[in-house]
Amino acid sequence: MINREVYEKDPSLNKLLNQGVAKVTSGVEKHELETLRYEITNFVCDGQYAKGLERILRSYLSNLDKPEQPGVWVSGFYGSGKSHLVKVLQYLWNDYEFPDGARARGLAKMPESIKDQIVELSTQAKRRGGLHAAAGTLGSGAGDSVRLALLSILFRSIGLPSQFARACFLLWLRDEGLEKPVRNHVQAAGLDFDRELTNLYVSDGIANAVLASRPQFADRPADVRILLQKQFPNVNDISTDDMIEKIR
Repeated sequence: MINREVYEKDPSLNKLLNQGVAKVTSGVEKHELETLRYEITNFVCDGQYAKGLERILRSYLSNLDKPEQPGVWVSGFYGSGKSHLVKVLQYLWNDYEFPDGARARGLAKMPESIKDQIVELSTQAKRRGGLHAAAGTLGSGAGDSVRLALLSILFRSIGLPSQFARACFLLWLRDEGLEKPVRNHVQAAGLDFDRELTNLYVSDGIANAVLASRPQFADRPADVRILLQKQFPNVNDISTDDMIEKIR
């Protein structure tokens, strides 16, 4: 007998799409979804993985009616699969639907005890407003601010820019009922809205669109740009109260 015959799947015939390293992201590009599908389908939900999922789900469900939800610390040595567990749980939590209609919970092989807990999770969600999951790394894109890093993960999970000022600008547009007219005006000018948003403080397209959608906002486009920079400044950190307000 040779080593490869010991495995359920012949490693010489099966490629590791993630190169053995799970990245906790929410990417939706074709290659990212292929890797995600591979990771969920090949998730080995037994041993410590199964115990970890069971403990996380049990803790969450048992504390739904409590004033606080305790946090969970996923520990293990380097390369033990911590990120893999967190990433798979993120997509099982929402029962992520792939472009072909396949869903994460249908692809993953799980013990009945965990399936029952996930069913209970969905049942409780129907009574309480739905499910949402967000995952990422705190060390990406927010300098030394843990609060901004956390918000960037949450912003990305709902389709907002990860950068604080741009996300706040979009939230303001939504609150004021201006997002659609501003987007339409920018696109009608032959511009890409996301690209203009990246250059928020100097974008003629966005300044003109805001002024067209709300003429009383300023006297001229140059004034719009000044006001946007004052109202939605780049910041190095925010208070905990401000973070909670944005999350809500």
